[in-house]
Amino acid sequence: MNKKNMKGKQAREINRHFAAVWNNKGTSLGNLGHYEEALRCYEKALELDSRYAAAWNNKGNSLDCLGRNEEALDCFDKALELDPHCAGAWYNKGASLDNLGHFEDAVLCYDEALELDPSNAIVWYNKGSSLHFLGHDEDAVLCYDEALALDPRNADTWANKGVSLENLCRYEEAISCFEKALEIDSLYVNAWNNKGRSLGGLGRFEETIRCYDKALELDPDCAGAWFNKALAEDILSRWREAVRSYQQFLILAPEQQYAKQIEHARKRLQELEGN
Repeated sequence: MNKKNMKGKQAREINRHFAAVWNNKGTSLGNLGHYEEALRCYEKALELDSRYAAAWNNKGNSLDCLGRNEEALDCFDKALELDPHCAGAWYNKGASLDNLGHFEDAVLCYDEALELDPSNAIVWYNKGSSLHFLGHDEDAVLCYDEALALDPRNADTWANKGVSLENLCRYEEAISCFEKALEIDSLYVNAWNNKGRSLGGLGRFEETIRCYDKALELDPDCAGAWFNKALAEDILSRWREAVRSYQQFLILAPEQQYAKQIEHARKRLQELEGN
């Protein structure tokens, strides 16, 4: 090797070394939630080594955490162009697609990630969530089961499995899942709320109200629990309590998220207050 080639090789090795230092610094900052600073570190790393797949992947992560999902996707695509076998980049691309509401494309990315690493509980969980949003709750339950086989102490997975089972009208199984979630985290507001809803599906409205009360004890601003409680009180002809619950719901509920429920609550309040 001539001196010129040797110097070029040494320069590349030095660049790679410092690129790794910038990448590692970015990772540390990202772990602390300092995503803007982390982003600048990854950009420094990529200035030194534009073929550094891990830095592209990490840059995408920071952009995703900053809500810049489209830019994040470009970074994950670059990482996968350089390293198509990077399971982490496939997973992260799927998560960004989820954030953009592109659930079918997200599932395809999770499948790629799972082909490379089938023992990743988080990927199974995210695939289940995407399938749930697509209305494929039977398939979602199977994914949650895979995730729980790998990580049986994940309260979110138990709760999400319960929601899919509830959508399938498998209320007893759903209740068991919410109870598992609550064994792990007794302060899990959504699990109390969803358990109440499944009990309602079985017509057990007294128990249902106790669950909503527990959810509201933990989070008095949980609009969904106020609405569900109002429905149960209405069914039990506890109209004074139902009026109060509907009113609380209308105070707290974001219009965009609860449009149909708000319409129902307003209509039902007019009927109840007119009697």
